[in-house]
Amino acid sequence: MSPIDCQHVLQQIDLYLDGELEASLRVEVHQHLSGCNGCTDHSAFQQRLKELLRAKCGCNDVPAEVLERIQAMLSGGPEPLHPV
Repeated sequence: MSPIDCQHVLQQIDLYLDGELEASLRVEVHQHLSGCNGCTDHSAFQQRLKELLRAKCGCNDVPAEVLERIQAMLSGGPEPLHPV
């Protein structure tokens, strides 16, 4: 495993915080954050920003109809007819 640099970490930080990175890259980012104060500070800021947006926007729960429409669009199938 090659060391990951700050630029790469910062490009991946949102995926890391959302738990969407593949396991090997997640480990690399985690290891980098444990030794880099600048990236750790940026990560903490991004995490707090995400928390504030969720709290203020009330966007924790996505309606089932919206999820169905998104899944249908991504799978290339017909869009469900449920009104949103």
